[in-house]
Amino acid sequence: MTANSTFVSFDGGIQQLEGEDTNIIMPAILSTISGLGIGGNVLVLVVLIYVFASQSASEAIVMLANLSATDLMILALCAPARAVTYYKRTWTLGLLACRTTEWIQHSCLAVKAFTLLATSQARHNFSSHPEEQSNFRQKNVVITLMIIWTVALVFPVPDIIFSRLKEEGNISLCVSELTPQSQDAMRVFSKMLPLGIYVLPIILSAVCHIRTIFLIKPSSREESFLARQYENSLMYLSIITVNTLMMLPEWVSWVWMRHSSGESCKPSVGLLIFAQVCIYLSSTFFPAILLTMHVPLRESLSNLCSLLVCRRDKHRLKLEGNGNEMHTVVMRVLDERGCVTIIERHSDASCQTLPDLEHFWSERRNTTVTKDSDPLPWEQMNQSNLEL
Repeated sequence: MTANSTFVSFDGGIQQLEGEDTNIIMPAILSTISGLGIGGNVLVLVVLIYVFASQSASEAIVMLANLSATDLMILALCAPARAVTYYKRTWTLGLLACRTTEWIQHSCLAVKAFTLLATSQARHNFSSHPEEQSNFRQKNVVITLMIIWTVALVFPVPDIIFSRLKEEGNISLCVSELTPQSQDAMRVFSKMLPLGIYVLPIILSAVCHIRTIFLIKPSSREESFLARQYENSLMYLSIITVNTLMMLPEWVSWVWMRHSSGESCKPSVGLLIFAQVCIYLSSTFFPAILLTMHVPLRESLSNLCSLLVCRRDKHRLKLEGNGNEMHTVVMRVLDERGCVTIIERHSDASCQTLPDLEHFWSERRNTTVTKDSDPLPWEQMNQSNLEL
């Protein structure tokens, strides 16, 4: 570090870890979490697109898609950068990545917090005035998302200003450092950032959902609508709770690093690593909570899987084409009243009926047989004799 600057923290992962196992264990943990989370969030986005295309659009679907896309960005951009840093034990991603790695992560965390707040407020307004919120207004949702992303990208801009790429011996370090002129600015920024994108959004979101639960009156709603409202409120509260608990180590260590008086008062390396892992676990838990507790999405996932299986079977039958094509089979069935019922069904060649089945029933219908030679005598029995 230069003589007129003060070291604050490493950006993009700790680059001078001790121990030979850390450069293998940490990348493996981050890669596993990232892979599971990316797969889960991609699945959620596919299901949400399917719901959006097959049903009427809603603000909740768009907001959930925004949450899933934000988690996907965190796992696809931020987690791999830290995995590479822990493996190399030096910064190898260049100056631009050094200046933007913390900014991108904090911006995505801000988008998640603001989106949960906007969704909570919208659901509270819907419960209070359902007649005014019945129609989906796409323009308003787009404007809301634009405001959320703009504020979230601008709020953590000081992360770019304080990040530096330093050379120490034969290795490069990406760090946050303060000059004497920036001490006061960092003191204000270190208080405003966690307060604005962590504390206030979480409190306001939780209050909105709790008020929504107590605002719903059974007498003014159908039972199915009431149950769905309770389920959605519990789902959002679960997401907020998991996000709150998983973000707590990160923001505690972040504030601690910037308000500690000396090197001995800084948080331990274990706490810093644990805080970073919790961030990516939060993005991995989101699709699991959503697909478990959101009943419409769970049903849509089941319908989508059934549709894909049917298409795969049709494609397989079309590719085989060796006498297994689908045929329409017409059957005449003689019921117990002596009437002929015509049934049409589709089957492949392996499931076709015998060619003389129709002839058999025609012969039985047009031929009078004696009681002793009737091959199916139970059809002539009275209904009372058939009862057990």
